[in-house]
Amino acid sequence: MKRLAVLAETSAKIWAAYWLLIVGSVLVFASAALKWVYLPFSRHPFGFQLPLLRNLELIPHFSLLSYGVVGIAVLTTGLVLRRRSATYLALAAAILIALWVAAPCQIAFQQPALLGRLIAETQELPMIRGFAKTYLTPNYGPAEDYPKRFDIDTLWGRFLAADSFLGLGWYCLGIGSLLIGIYSIARLPAEERMRALALSRIPASVVIILLTPSLIGQHYFTSACTAQAQGAGERAITCYRRAMWFDRWRAHDINIYEAIGDLERLSGLSKDSPEKHISKAREFKEGREYESAVFELARAADWGGAVAPVARAESASTRVDFGIALYRGGGIGTAVTQWQQALVEEPVHQQGITFLIARGNYDLGRYQASLDVVKRVLRASGDLPILANAYSLAGDCYTKLGRDVEARNSYTRSLKEDMLVNFWGMSRLTGN
Repeated sequence: MKRLAVLAETSAKIWAAYWLLIVGSVLVFASAALKWVYLPFSRHPFGFQLPLLRNLELIPHFSLLSYGVVGIAVLTTGLVLRRRSATYLALAAAILIALWVAAPCQIAFQQPALLGRLIAETQELPMIRGFAKTYLTPNYGPAEDYPKRFDIDTLWGRFLAADSFLGLGWYCLGIGSLLIGIYSIARLPAEERMRALALSRIPASVVIILLTPSLIGQHYFTSACTAQAQGAGERAITCYRRAMWFDRWRAHDINIYEAIGDLERLSGLSKDSPEKHISKAREFKEGREYESAVFELARAADWGGAVAPVARAESASTRVDFGIALYRGGGIGTAVTQWQQALVEEPVHQQGITFLIARGNYDLGRYQASLDVVKRVLRASGDLPILANAYSLAGDCYTKLGRDVEARNSYTRSLKEDMLVNFWGMSRLTGN
């Protein structure tokens, strides 16, 4: 009993003295194994899978230079060097806070491909669920809700859009870093605290570095909109191009290319340009003349340069809409062709249509082809209702192919992914 009492007393003293450091360290270490970004369709990356400097891959993999791994390395170094001086731990906390604030800034201002992917998947998900609700056996299981609209014309709106997709791992890193910072500063002598507080310049500098190009781009974008409203077409075009040069997001914004094309068409400043073709394509798309829109976008992509991937992405989006219209009209084969071509043109942002391709192949009697595509959906998707429907569709394919054991396993997996009112999986297992 005495030993237990001594142990309890010692533990209480350690906890009282180091609880900020203990809790903060646990949160930082745990953040690496928690989800950092919630993608609407794709699998959610953990802290050790979210790259610090490059774009996220289609299927997340372990990355040595990831937020989670770098965070653990920084904290471990700070804890080891803490015996020499508490300033090292304060420095580690400042770097961790810099990592924390860098994540949403990177997504919002430096990684337009990732932010574009998040927004594209958010817009695709209701379309896929609507398709499933209309044409497939109902599945009314729970689904995660994501913001439907984003104000991405302003820097603050883009930051909020990026922040809305951040997961528990990001919050754990932030809280843990702040707790460690408070602990380290409180342990320093009074004369060294001001020096340690100066370390806050590190996260502030990171924000400034990441934000400055976008701030300049926002200035030129606002000037362009003002000039366009005043009828100064040439000045508006110049400002739009400068905004695109400074801000990566603007360079990937199809609406700016369309605006430049509209101005060029109205003022006759250019005989031919990719922006003009994009402007015409958007008109055709609004009029549901999808083939003409795709043709114009192909001509824009032929110009190469920065406009080419933007034109191909818009072409892929147009083909998706075209395929939906064809499917509704009974042209399933042509719809599948359009969706497949969309996936070729934009293999990352249009991953959601793999489920539509799988269903289209099933409707056409291409059961093995449908099964092959379903496997891609199962590898890439993290949305539970889509996974449940994909397993049910796989079960239907196996049934048509005479592979009853695999079919039953697929229906069972469907119910595991979504057990609430999963009529598709339930009806197949019960034989109804």
